[in-house]
Amino acid sequence: MRFRILGPLEVRTDEGWSGIGAPKWRALLAMLLLHPGQVVSTDRLIAGLWGDEAPDRAANLVSVYVLRLRRLIGDPQGGRLATRAPGYQLRLEPDDLDASVFESAVNQGRQALADGQAGPASAILGQALSLWHGAALADVPASDVITAESGRLEESRLAALELRITADLHGGQPAPLVPELRRLLSEHPLREGLWTLLLLALEDTGRRAEAIAAYGDARRVISDELGVNPGPGLRQLYQRLLAADADEAPGAGTASPAPEPPRPASSMPRRAADADAARPPAQLPADIGDFTGRGSHLAQLRSLLTRSSGTDNPSALTIAVVAGTGGLGKTTLAVHAAHALRDEFPDGQLYVNLRGAAEQPAMPEEVLARLLRDLGVMPGQVPAAQEERAALYRTRLAGRRVLIVLDDARGAAQVRPLLPGSASCAVIVTSRHRLADLAGSRLVDLDVLDDEDAHHLLTAIIGPERADAEPGPVSEILAACAGLPLAIRIAGARLASRRGWAVSTLARRLADQRRRVDELTSGDMAVRACFDVSFDSLQKSATADGVDPAHAFRLLGVWQGPGISLPAAAALVGQPEDPVADALEILVDAHLLESPEPDWYSFHDLLRAYAGERAQAQEGAQTVDAAVARILDWYLRTADAAAAVILPYRDRVPVGPADQGTSPLHFATTDAALNWSRQQRANLVAATRQAATVGRHDVAWKLAVAAMAGFELYGYRSEWSATHTVALSSARLAKDRYGEAWILNNIAMLLSAQEAAAAIAHFEQAMAIRSEIDDRHGQIQTATNLAFCYLLQGQHEQAVTAGKYALKLQRDNGRRHGEGITLCNLGEAYLGLGRYEEAISALQEALPVVRETGSMRIEAYVLRNLGQAHLDLGQSTEGADLLEQAVVIHKAAGDALAQAQDLQLLGHARILTGQQPAARAAWQQAAGLFSGLGDDKQADQVRSRLAELGPPGSVS
Repeated sequence: MRFRILGPLEVRTDEGWSGIGAPKWRALLAMLLLHPGQVVSTDRLIAGLWGDEAPDRAANLVSVYVLRLRRLIGDPQGGRLATRAPGYQLRLEPDDLDASVFESAVNQGRQALADGQAGPASAILGQALSLWHGAALADVPASDVITAESGRLEESRLAALELRITADLHGGQPAPLVPELRRLLSEHPLREGLWTLLLLALEDTGRRAEAIAAYGDARRVISDELGVNPGPGLRQLYQRLLAADADEAPGAGTASPAPEPPRPASSMPRRAADADAARPPAQLPADIGDFTGRGSHLAQLRSLLTRSSGTDNPSALTIAVVAGTGGLGKTTLAVHAAHALRDEFPDGQLYVNLRGAAEQPAMPEEVLARLLRDLGVMPGQVPAAQEERAALYRTRLAGRRVLIVLDDARGAAQVRPLLPGSASCAVIVTSRHRLADLAGSRLVDLDVLDDEDAHHLLTAIIGPERADAEPGPVSEILAACAGLPLAIRIAGARLASRRGWAVSTLARRLADQRRRVDELTSGDMAVRACFDVSFDSLQKSATADGVDPAHAFRLLGVWQGPGISLPAAAALVGQPEDPVADALEILVDAHLLESPEPDWYSFHDLLRAYAGERAQAQEGAQTVDAAVARILDWYLRTADAAAAVILPYRDRVPVGPADQGTSPLHFATTDAALNWSRQQRANLVAATRQAATVGRHDVAWKLAVAAMAGFELYGYRSEWSATHTVALSSARLAKDRYGEAWILNNIAMLLSAQEAAAAIAHFEQAMAIRSEIDDRHGQIQTATNLAFCYLLQGQHEQAVTAGKYALKLQRDNGRRHGEGITLCNLGEAYLGLGRYEEAISALQEALPVVRETGSMRIEAYVLRNLGQAHLDLGQSTEGADLLEQAVVIHKAAGDALAQAQDLQLLGHARILTGQQPAARAAWQQAAGLFSGLGDDKQADQVRSRLAELGPPGSVS
């Protein structure tokens, strides 16, 4: 091991294990160790080191700390602690970190115990626990990340300890465990697993009475601290101990339960009963005191339901349908609004739960019978037929101001018989469906709470002092709940009933996405149960050529992108688009899926986790694996098709034959391909990561290369970096030297503009591999890119030398397209050296070559460089004309970044020609393009030049 965090943070040096004196160094190294192999951004490191009080030169200080840490760990060249945009990366082998060794050993011990090998399991787990030498990260300054991780590690230590004690129990060594367990429970009295083990150890040593007494201690401690009884596992063990004790007692028998006392007979006077029957019905459930948010929805309901709202047809009944997925608070909103409107409906408020999501929803005729009785009809006078009941119901309500709340409707057919006939009444319907076929209804479509309302709701439940004390964990809990009111209420209820918990405790438990849905349970409130109701109510609509919506829902849960298009969903399901679209629209209507725009779908985060669980439980591994393979293959082929249109002369990755059921997109124009790349950029990153996660390393590195075409033209550097970081790891895991070299070359291209040394190092690694495997095309590509890297860094002499070598390779291999690019770069290098005649000669030689090969982008770069040369020679008019041509061509090619750079230079040219309005127009366009690409630094530079011009019409 090289690093230890299971105690104070330590580094192994030549002299042995050593601590780190400076607290900031410790904190920085700890954050990198907690994200091994990942690039941790400088911004994230600054937040962890200083929070909201970062000094002005925080980024410089981080780089200084990194340099000192490199010396400390014996890595002065940065091979292990590397600089990687947008921050730093610490590369670790599996056994470099004690926490990783611990986790691996615990898994081995758990498996040994599962295999019935109690002795070896105890030994392995004991060795794992011996790695601990104090509290995890004990000397690292506290921050949200450090606190959360130290808590997680402590939880894993206790879980391993319980596992080791379990192994010892299985091994027949209960006696020594009793004092150990009592000591542990003095430190962790709320840990039910330790109480369970203590009861078992006492029983195995023949001390059943002590075990029963110990349960009493457990119940008392847990009840006093948390206000709840012990969990079902501990209670069942206690009952088993009692039963065993009763069986062994002399004369044991079964006691008869005491009879229930008789209920008192009603003594209400007849006159009081008659008065009660005449009172207007007031059936609304209780309103809640901490109702939060939904201001716009409340205003919409008030506008719809009040007499002053006005309507095109004053005799029409007002029906408001509050629709949304389970857990969004439809009933809560409807009841709250109904209470707020009680004065508008003095003749009463009726409330019915239609149980629409249940297996047996309420029947309209039964509901009508109950409503008629509530309206004063004697039971013997309620008609037998549904139509007659509905007619009498409408008669009773005619002319009366009554509000009817029909909660949890399955569909319009269930609601229609329950509608009054008088416009004096109003109806609020809640449903998981939009009820588009309920004529005359107005939809109030609910979504998740926004961040502010979600925070207010949780704060109202747990109290402002507790929320303000731990703002970071509160934000983590809200992120896990993803705006779902039910989830927030459950999280708040759990914290409210566990005053001994820190907010970070629940945040840590919710951090594991695999357990999140199960964690969101409190009493009879459960997110899973809410989702189960929606899912179980799905009506299968599959025909001979159709798709079961439930099947589609489950498979959507295994896709890890933030959204999915219809063509991608068809690939995932393995069916044509039309039947898949039908299934997805059923899910949208059931609020199990969202459709923010046509043919585009997304999940609520908790529903995604739920759908993934359903897939793993019901679809089977083979079906899930095949679905993931199809969508990854679809993304690879579609990205490759886009790259072929965006950069037609760039080398393409070999993709092989298409998988069955995959129909990738094809693009007729550059704009279409670029638009797809822009819309799908987050999904392309997700697909690359998912390919690596499931072991499809060939897809991971090839997809990164294919997607880069769109990323490069749009200037999406973070996506470029994210996909290629994953791709490099995948290529190396697959031992694919060809792919590794390609990815190294592309990463070097990304680094060229900002980190010259790192870029050159990557180019050299790529060239070494390509020479080793005799990849001639790859060598040419890397040589050309290396020359361009020197050019970007202003090392013009090196750029000329490298460019001439690359030009020779291009010409020796008949690579006309590459020849044109290299001549363009050579011309630019000569410009940087002030060798204008050589620059113009190289660029004029490049122009017919790039026009011959049809490379519009490179032609525009050649024209830009020629324009620059003429400007430098004082030929401003000629230079401006050439730059105008470059702008037009780059715009037609869809290269927004290059177009912005052309316009930036064109503005300068127009200043030189005395055309200030034209300069202003060019710079305004350039600033807009840079802003759209997220390059605020360049946009600000252009705006500062605009400011120097003064207001339009002025003369500077």
